[in-house]
Amino acid sequence: MTRPVFRAIPVAALGVPAAAMILAAPLAHAQTDIEDHCKAQGGTYTQSQVSAHFGQDAQLQETCTIGNKSTTWTNGVQGPTYGG
Repeated sequence: MTRPVFRAIPVAALGVPAAAMILAAPLAHAQTDIEDHCKAQGGTYTQSQVSAHFGQDAQLQETCTIGNKSTTWTNGVQGPTYGG
Protein backbone atom coordinates (compact mmCIF):
# COMPACT_ATOMS: atom_id res chain seq x y z
CA MET A 1 0.00 0.00 0.00
CA THR A 2 1.33 3.42 -0.89
CA ARG A 3 1.51 6.39 1.43
CA PRO A 4 -0.37 9.26 -0.30
CA VAL A 5 -0.03 11.51 2.75
CA PHE A 6 3.72 11.85 2.26
CA ARG A 7 3.31 12.73 -1.41
CA ALA A 8 0.92 15.58 -0.51
CA ILE A 9 3.31 17.20 1.96
CA PRO A 10 5.66 18.70 -0.67
CA VAL A 11 2.68 20.15 -2.53
CA ALA A 12 1.32 21.71 0.68
CA ALA A 13 4.77 22.94 1.67
CA LEU A 14 5.01 24.94 -1.54
CA GLY A 15 1.34 25.81 -2.00
CA VAL A 16 0.67 27.40 1.39
CA PRO A 17 3.56 29.93 1.24
CA ALA A 18 2.67 30.81 -2.35
CA ALA A 19 -0.95 31.48 -1.38
CA ALA A 20 0.21 33.60 1.56
CA MET A 21 2.41 35.73 -0.72
CA ILE A 22 -0.46 36.31 -3.14
CA LEU A 23 -2.82 37.35 -0.35
CA ALA A 24 -0.21 39.63 1.24
CA ALA A 25 0.71 41.38 -2.03
CA PRO A 26 -0.15 45.08 -2.15
CA LEU A 27 -3.10 46.18 -4.23
CA ALA A 28 -2.31 47.56 -7.65
CA HIS A 29 -1.61 51.29 -7.60
CA ALA A 30 -4.10 53.30 -9.63
CA GLN A 31 -3.14 56.91 -10.30
CA THR A 32 -5.80 59.36 -9.09
CA ASP A 33 -6.67 62.95 -9.99
CA ILE A 34 -5.37 63.99 -6.58
CA GLU A 35 -2.00 62.42 -7.35
CA ASP A 36 -1.87 64.11 -10.76
CA HIS A 37 -2.70 67.51 -9.26
CA CYS A 38 -0.23 67.11 -6.40
CA LYS A 39 2.68 66.15 -8.65
CA ALA A 40 1.81 68.93 -11.12
CA GLN A 41 2.18 71.40 -8.22
CA GLY A 42 5.58 69.93 -7.32
CA GLY A 43 4.28 68.12 -4.24
CA THR A 44 5.05 64.79 -2.65
CA TYR A 45 2.17 62.31 -2.88
CA THR A 46 1.56 59.27 -0.68
CA GLN A 47 -1.35 56.86 -0.46
CA SER A 48 -2.36 53.92 1.68
CA GLN A 49 -5.36 51.69 2.07
CA VAL A 50 -6.59 51.34 5.63
CA SER A 51 -9.43 49.52 7.33
CA ALA A 52 -10.67 50.47 10.77
CA HIS A 53 -11.68 46.89 11.60
CA PHE A 54 -10.96 43.49 10.14
CA GLY A 55 -13.49 42.64 7.48
CA GLN A 56 -14.46 46.23 6.66
CA ASP A 57 -13.83 47.68 3.24
CA ALA A 58 -10.50 49.47 2.98
CA GLN A 59 -10.49 53.24 2.57
CA LEU A 60 -8.04 55.06 0.33
CA GLN A 61 -6.05 57.66 2.27
CA GLU A 62 -4.09 60.12 0.12
CA THR A 63 -1.76 62.86 1.30
CA CYS A 64 -0.17 65.65 -0.70
CA THR A 65 2.64 67.69 0.82
CA ILE A 66 3.73 70.91 -0.88
CA GLY A 67 6.44 72.72 1.03
CA ASN A 68 5.45 72.34 4.68
CA LYS A 69 1.69 72.11 4.01
CA SER A 70 0.01 68.68 3.96
CA THR A 71 -3.55 67.94 2.88
CA THR A 72 -5.24 64.58 3.36
CA TRP A 73 -8.10 62.99 1.39
CA THR A 74 -10.12 59.93 2.39
CA ASN A 75 -11.85 58.19 -0.51
CA GLY A 76 -11.52 61.39 -2.55
CA VAL A 77 -13.03 63.66 0.12
CA GLN A 78 -10.67 66.41 1.26
CA GLY A 79 -9.89 66.45 4.94
CA PRO A 80 -7.73 68.72 7.09
CA THR A 81 -4.70 70.70 5.93
CA TYR A 82 -1.76 71.01 8.29
CA GLY A 83 1.29 73.25 8.26
CA GLY A 84 2.19 76.71 7.07
